[in-house]
Amino acid sequence: MSRRSTIPIPTLEDKRKRAKGHVFLVAVKQRREDLRVYAVQASSQDDALAIVAAASAEGAAVEAAGRLSKKLARPLKLQPEVPRPI
Repeated sequence: MSRRSTIPIPTLEDKRKRAKGHVFLVAVKQRREDLRVYAVQASSQDDALAIVAAASAEGAAVEAAGRLSKKLARPLKLQPEVPRPI
């Protein structure tokens, strides 16, 4: 008799629960201040913009500036949904 391992096959719902965030770059411009860029680990670009907008001062212009690769983001040791200035 052969032994078969019982490895659970992940379902689509399991994959959604474990969806890894991507690292987005978000630019913030305030009046009379330099442009600041934040790296944010979030599930979508809209979520990243909302996180940085909530952490920024009122009246700041927030816009998407791009994404970071996993290789470049790993040394930053980002926490999910916590903006980090770069």
